[in-house]
Amino acid sequence: MRQQKNSSSNIFLHNLTVALNLTIQPNLNLEKKVYSYFDNRDLGKLIALKKEVKDRDALIYLKLKLIIADLEGRVHEMPQNSQEELRKICLEEDTNAQKNFWDIAISTPLYNFAELKGLITYIFNNQNQYDLTNDQLLISLMNLLIRYLDRCYKENHFAEAEKVGKFVNTMPSNFSIIFHKLVVKYYLALFNNDSELANKIIGLINQSGFQHYTKTLPQIKGEKI
Repeated sequence: MRQQKNSSSNIFLHNLTVALNLTIQPNLNLEKKVYSYFDNRDLGKLIALKKEVKDRDALIYLKLKLIIADLEGRVHEMPQNSQEELRKICLEEDTNAQKNFWDIAISTPLYNFAELKGLITYIFNNQNQYDLTNDQLLISLMNLLIRYLDRCYKENHFAEAEKVGKFVNTMPSNFSIIFHKLVVKYYLALFNNDSELANKIIGLINQSGFQHYTKTLPQIKGEKI
């Protein structure tokens, strides 16, 4: 009788585990898609993915909403309470887990520049505690730095942009972040008014099939990307 009871318990636990995995896996896959499409700045895929999410109160839906609003330049239209909630959740998720920087990168438009500078300075000063051999951490960190550079450019913080450039030069030469390093060089070229280099970089990005990415970058003065 005891053996039969144990057997029944094992079957129940197995079925429960399978059910939980089936529930968790789609969410994990969905999250990976969000980060991947954000990494590529693929607005079309992000909008299509948002339509697939049925629960409009789900965190993943709010993240998608924020990314799309950011890429379309209308974060200011989001309700203030939604912005505050997202900012708190995204910061807590990344700082507690310390596995990657995706959520902080996504939520950069919700911070003022002084707050962002504090976050980036903390990362620079504590870089030894992060596993920079981890591709996901590296790619997410580069996304955060690129979003920070965008704010530096738009708000005229040249000295801070230079610090990012120096930090990126010390990062591993991993294949996974070659593209991101190119984008960083583009921003630095804009800061230095080097339109020739900036144009070359835009040409390389377009040749790689990432025209949708160039549309999200600041334009070279006097030219249209």
